[in-house]
Amino acid sequence: MQALAIIPPVTMNSTEFSALIRQHHRTLLSYARSLAGAEQTARELVQDTFVAAWQNLGKFDITRDFAAWLRGILRNKWREHCRLHSREVNLDEETLSHLEATLAPYPSGDDALFERLAHCRERLPAPLAEAVRVFYDEERSGDDAASTLSLNPATLRKRLERARQALRECLGKGKS
Repeated sequence: MQALAIIPPVTMNSTEFSALIRQHHRTLLSYARSLAGAEQTARELVQDTFVAAWQNLGKFDITRDFAAWLRGILRNKWREHCRLHSREVNLDEETLSHLEATLAPYPSGDDALFERLAHCRERLPAPLAEAVRVFYDEERSGDDAASTLSLNPATLRKRLERARQALRECLGKGKS
């Protein structure tokens, strides 16, 4: 069996590649989480994506968007994962395309997107911000988050729905 050789491309050194990876890591991990659902699977997919990107960096067309190229590699890694783990739910092409379209406006990487998201979160009304914090930041289940906030689960779901809508609108304003 032949050992896998990781040959660095001549067009970019490892420091430059590492900077690009740091720039796009969080967005790619978010994309992987939306595909895989499971945190560990998402992390493995992202790691595999970075290895494949490094190995194929010489094939990257510099006129294209680097973030979109990474997502394409991740999408292929996800498909490969689904073939090997056929019991897991595979997302259809329409859903995958929608996820890709959601991230396409953010080619500059994570920092700009997450700074805007943080700004938008600061503008949420206190009840919505608290629901987002407990459910997403603390990664609690819906029932646990509702109990922590002394809310009915349906009330929590409605607050989260309203918070997501407000965040979408706020993020959408920054695109123009």
